[in-house]
Amino acid sequence: MSETAPLHVPLDKPPQATSLTVRALLARVQSGGIRVPSFQRPLRWRAEDVVKLFDSILRGYPVGSLLFWKRPAPKDDSYRIGEASVPVPAHPDAWWIVDGQQRVTALAAALLDLGPDRKSTWLVRFDPRTRTFLSGPVPKEEVGQVVPLSVLGDLRRLGRWLRDSTLDEAMQSAVEEAQQRLLDYELSAYVMETEQPAALQGVFARMNSTGVRMRSDEVFQALLGVDVPGRSGLDLNQLQRACDLDAFGQPPRREILKAVLAMSGQDPTRRLEHMNEEAVSKLVIADEAEEALRRTVTFLQSSPSAEEPGCGIPCYAFIPYPVVFVILARWFYVFPEPSPLIRRRLSEWLWRATINAAHERAAVSTFRLQVRLIKGQSAEDELDALSKVVGEPDRVDWTLERFDARNARSRVELLALLSLTPRHRDGVVSWRALVSGGERVAREILRKDLADLAPFARPLLTSAANRVLLDTHHTGLRTEFLTWSPTDDRDALASHLIDEAMWQLLKEDRADDFLQHRGAKVQALVSRFLTQQAALGSPRLAPVSRYADTEPALDLTEEGLAFAAAALDEETEDDVEAGVP
Repeated sequence: MSETAPLHVPLDKPPQATSLTVRALLARVQSGGIRVPSFQRPLRWRAEDVVKLFDSILRGYPVGSLLFWKRPAPKDDSYRIGEASVPVPAHPDAWWIVDGQQRVTALAAALLDLGPDRKSTWLVRFDPRTRTFLSGPVPKEEVGQVVPLSVLGDLRRLGRWLRDSTLDEAMQSAVEEAQQRLLDYELSAYVMETEQPAALQGVFARMNSTGVRMRSDEVFQALLGVDVPGRSGLDLNQLQRACDLDAFGQPPRREILKAVLAMSGQDPTRRLEHMNEEAVSKLVIADEAEEALRRTVTFLQSSPSAEEPGCGIPCYAFIPYPVVFVILARWFYVFPEPSPLIRRRLSEWLWRATINAAHERAAVSTFRLQVRLIKGQSAEDELDALSKVVGEPDRVDWTLERFDARNARSRVELLALLSLTPRHRDGVVSWRALVSGGERVAREILRKDLADLAPFARPLLTSAANRVLLDTHHTGLRTEFLTWSPTDDRDALASHLIDEAMWQLLKEDRADDFLQHRGAKVQALVSRFLTQQAALGSPRLAPVSRYADTEPALDLTEEGLAFAAAALDEETEDDVEAGVP
């Protein structure tokens, strides 16, 4: 079988064609007779999509057929319908949605009374005056005139609503007609019965190859969902959660997928629609994948000076080039317990690659090559090969560009500023608090119009020269810093690269001079930070094995250790007699 041959298992028998009214569909949902398998894609419909669906039904337009997989379903006390959770009993012949998840969810979430947990996406109202559907809850001024769809979905509720409404007879008739047309609308459906999960998944992948294109991680869940027996049980969502150690955060699911493929020795950028059985059989086991990801996170978070050295990157959002997360996942899968020396060199590889921008978005071939180089044979040799790919920078000459916490250069600046252990007046700033601020992790000191600045200072205003790591409730950080004392709070100010002279510039509102001075400090800090992290100019250490063809076996018995100690003493005495220092 070729590498690109798709998974292809025929169905046991053709799907059974049937139809059911919206009323019958809602009853099945409430009884637990319709379920959503884990391999389905996340809900993507927007509010306008939901409105269009109901408008189509009211007009009698076709809305496409549904496809179900018939099999038993367990009891579920928190079955999800949209964003709401409802208890459903076990069902011996449940219909599991293969195609039509968005439509079924929209119908159920809008027409059923699911309590206060519903998201605004699923809140729809019907205006009988215009015969139109509108998104969102009923405005206060239109209560009794515009009916929520959760009322239209229930005959008794609608009866009570009509008695309390202010509508005239004609408008009430329009509401009743809309309810009848919605609930009696017949949906086309196909029901599959098969004991072959691979056949089901093949159908799913084929049907979703048209329309809104699925992302790779969605295709993966479709082909290898945790509901499917006999497969690897790789759940990307679970692997995401496994990474969230010490507030590291959850990498995007697409990056987790790349890591899974890399750990499996496969191309992390490959298309998944045509994975063959051989490729599937070689995928990493879920437990082993989790462990490798945890080791990767621990390595990224560990201080370079720790007993088990790392990179000193506290969270995923601060990794300059996230692609290294995938490469490191492969490394810690094939080399689960590298020596402290290898860990130190691996950290240097990351930072040297960052200095050389070796992992820019366009360098896909570089990404693939590094994954292939990690074979699990010799950590030293393979790390040498990785280092050659990313290059060996001689020095760092940092320049300031426009700050954006989403790009690599700005993340390096964030980490450099974080290395100063930024402080409040009365304590250390928590990086966890900074991350919770989203893109505002580094806040502006000065808020100025570019026109008010000298030409040389304008690019500095939008750079890291004007950013600090400080979580505060003040709207302007210049105002915040002016409440600090340049003498009593000298250390706290210094942790933000602000000395007494620069504080005075802030006080005098000399923005041009302040930005110039702080920009020079930030540049020097980042250059120093990267030079230190990448160990530029330091002698490259190598393991003892590099200095000898073979390593002598160690005799760890008491006799052997005593002999070694005596020999060492004799060598030391000989050295002294020979005048060796």
